[in-house]
Amino acid sequence: MASGASFAGVLSVFLVAAASAGATPVPTAAPSSKYSVEEACSRQAAGLRDLCMATLSADPSSKAASTSTAALARVAIQAAQRNASETATYLSSIYDDDSLENKTAQLQQCLEDCGERYESAVEQLEDAASAVGSGAYSESEALVAAGQAERGCQAVPEHRNILTARNREVDQLCSIALAITKLIRGPPS
Repeated sequence: MASGASFAGVLSVFLVAAASAGATPVPTAAPSSKYSVEEACSRQAAGLRDLCMATLSADPSSKAASTSTAALARVAIQAAQRNASETATYLSSIYDDDSLENKTAQLQQCLEDCGERYESAVEQLEDAASAVGSGAYSESEALVAAGQAERGCQAVPEHRNILTARNREVDQLCSIALAITKLIRGPPS
């Protein structure tokens, strides 16, 4: 896929740079609060609670993660990253599918651009999981937000419904990951 700077790409670079301004990100001391999957998911927006429970409960490492909010945030970020990666693979398969009728240059460009945005989101989310692991929680929040901003495409007529559903799920998983990452600093006042 061709490379090119997009507004979202520039925005994500800016967000990451702003989050890590200074020499080295200073790990934020994690508060003593610890959340189980149920507690963390109960703090999600009403429409995300069931997805949060289903996603995090399905990951065996979330049972151990309930002893650490940071570990639970990492599980949530990795779930969003896996979903974005699967969507990038799906887009690549559409792009490479020679059997598509009427595959115009515009459709090819749309698929290419969308695939690049998802690949960038995957990288942002991988970096966010690493940042949580190293205690750079503010940086992780910025990276999840940047990854969430990167994804998305809807101009593929034959695949609009599938992509809309995939876009929505990646967006929701990023929202869950971001909310749990913010819990590391403690409950909102």
